[in-house]
Amino acid sequence: MTLKMTATSVLEIKPGIWAFDMPPHQVRHFGNAGHAIGPQSVLLFRSYDYDADNQHLHFDLEDVSPINVGTTSKTIGIAIGPCEKGADEVTSLDAPHQMSFSPGDREFLRLAKSELSETTAQVAEQLLTGVRRKSPGELKRGKSRNFSETPDNFWYVIVQPRIDEISITVRGAVDHFEPVARLEIKDDRGNTRFKVKKKDDLPAALQIIFHAVRKG
Repeated sequence: MTLKMTATSVLEIKPGIWAFDMPPHQVRHFGNAGHAIGPQSVLLFRSYDYDADNQHLHFDLEDVSPINVGTTSKTIGIAIGPCEKGADEVTSLDAPHQMSFSPGDREFLRLAKSELSETTAQVAEQLLTGVRRKSPGELKRGKSRNFSETPDNFWYVIVQPRIDEISITVRGAVDHFEPVARLEIKDDRGNTRFKVKKKDDLPAALQIIFHAVRKG
């Protein structure tokens, strides 16, 4: 008999790519990963059913293979087969996006590409892609290297070339984000600031951004 399983609180970064929590000992239940490097585990899904409304990922035990067991509960899931609902296209973490960005978003990406290292510029693009998958809008540049979200400025981003990082401020006090934050967060005049340095930070960064206080 096939064992049906469900992962909860699953954040979709891109179609076919998810971030969720799963302790390392549970990851090992899916088989021998062959690698145990870094903080994040990585699972491959040959078949799945993702419920975006409830953030549930349903799958059969036999359809999942681990390729890395991390040291924390942070886990990345990558689809390598079709969705049970009939989706026939998946992406990988390194696949080029197929998204059409607004002029303000493109200006942010151009600045990131010109001011940051190639690796960090790619992280900036993946971050913005992850936001736009769930929240349409447009970044508007300020007087320097800062960009605010429009029409609802629930997140604000600054390109920092000197330290090759991206600084993000989200609407809401620090204590609002503490239950979900997996990155270091600091007070920013009543709101909350954190930094994104590498691709491994993206799932946690998107989780914080989507937890921001929204208008309306």
